[in-house]
Amino acid sequence: MLLIPGPVEVPNSVLNASIYLDNHRSGKFKEIMAENKEMLNDISGAYASVMVTGSGTLAVESMVFSLIDNNKKVLSISFGDFGERLIKSIKRKTENVEFINYEKPDPDVILNDIKEREFDYLFLVHNETSNGTVLCNIKEISQIVKYKGAKLLVDDVSGFAGYNFTMDGIYAMATGSQKNLASVPGIAIIFLSKDAYNYLMETEINDVPFYLDLKTSLKFLDKNETAYTPATGIFNSLNVALKILKREGMENRINRIQKSADFIRKKLIENNVDIFGDAKTYSDTVVCFYNEDNSSLINKLVQENIIVSKGMGKISGNTIRIGTMGIINKTYIQKFLNSYFKATGNKTIIDENEIPKDTELPDFIRNDINLW
Repeated sequence: MLLIPGPVEVPNSVLNASIYLDNHRSGKFKEIMAENKEMLNDISGAYASVMVTGSGTLAVESMVFSLIDNNKKVLSISFGDFGERLIKSIKRKTENVEFINYEKPDPDVILNDIKEREFDYLFLVHNETSNGTVLCNIKEISQIVKYKGAKLLVDDVSGFAGYNFTMDGIYAMATGSQKNLASVPGIAIIFLSKDAYNYLMETEINDVPFYLDLKTSLKFLDKNETAYTPATGIFNSLNVALKILKREGMENRINRIQKSADFIRKKLIENNVDIFGDAKTYSDTVVCFYNEDNSSLINKLVQENIIVSKGMGKISGNTIRIGTMGIINKTYIQKFLNSYFKATGNKTIIDENEIPKDTELPDFIRNDINLW
């Protein structure tokens, strides 16, 4: 059972769809692309949704290299490893940049720092996969950015479809197929506002690597194609996954993910486990908690067929991360918690009746997954 912060477990129908192999200029593949971009635009509120074979990092770097004007100032903030990776990417694009690093996010401090600075672009991570924290006031941040006449670009690789917010007030946003969309890994997704789309189509930029050039991808997207040879099977998997999400309903999925994370943290805290972050910054899609002997714990959980991750960076030696994404559900929660307590010598046993009903999957998905 994959309980890492992506890739996640996927329905069997999504996995089976990945064996699709076809000419990427065929009519069938164009149908898949057309449906995918329509569904992605619908659930995100984007004007255009670019899909490229690659990881979430590819999606982020496509925004960095295609949308930054080197003559304008960038502000980028970080409160974890993926925020620091974003900073490294921006440094490769422009020197006209200011960075702020936080050990942990404090929404009020970050909002005040943004208010006090002048910039043309603000780049940030919404949901920090490396330590299980989130910027809960992203909507307030977007309003401040708009007031300044600037543009907000967001790495939401592990957040999109796990929170109730869309592209409203956001210039561009990145995510990946393997997180809350519950598809197989391998598709970088870049959501564009109308302003970002128009900028790309109207501006000649000559210093963007071909593969990261969103303008080129958009020209092919108009024909329901990708610019370069894609892994056709994973686009078919995304198609099936998006239809499953549409049938479940975005609000229902978001609620299930949130209730799952809340319950897991609640039971850990009741058993004196320290959680990284605080009540204002806890992520709904990644739970990160302290465990001094994390390598031993990870190996014990492997014996129970449960795969979790260490924390990253400065906290890698004493934290564990689990993903509460995609098709997280009551059965997975019970198995994880009982296995964790057993592995740590705790006699606590979680009964399935304790777990909120909101964490249950709809029957059509439950019948399409491995329940371990």
